[in-house]
Amino acid sequence: MLSHLYDFMWRVTGLFHQIFPSFPQLRMPADVFGALNMFFIALILGTVPAVRAGKGWAVFLAGVVGVIEVINGINHLAAVVYFREYAPGALTAPFLLICGVLLVRELRRSRRSPLVKSATSSD
Repeated sequence: MLSHLYDFMWRVTGLFHQIFPSFPQLRMPADVFGALNMFFIALILGTVPAVRAGKGWAVFLAGVVGVIEVINGINHLAAVVYFREYAPGALTAPFLLICGVLLVRELRRSRRSPLVKSATSSD
């Protein structure tokens, strides 16, 4: 929020729009952007007990979040390289990237462990 990622989104999606005209150029008010981010964070944190219990839907969702965070981290760092300037989110991008990789790795490891309820078992 402090780095105005919601404003930078217009610039980045405009770049994609130039390459792929069907890609929408996105702009969002700061309060909507903040509310959506807080909703997604609350949703992710709210699934932690279900992930720990080995619920298949929650483990799947956690895996999707892990992959999204890896892609998100890469994209923020790629924006720095492409635009040759600081891009909003670049300071936290390495953290997102590392956490996403660790999350996916741990989910894969826990699926192989006999001590953890299998994510494929019935909920």
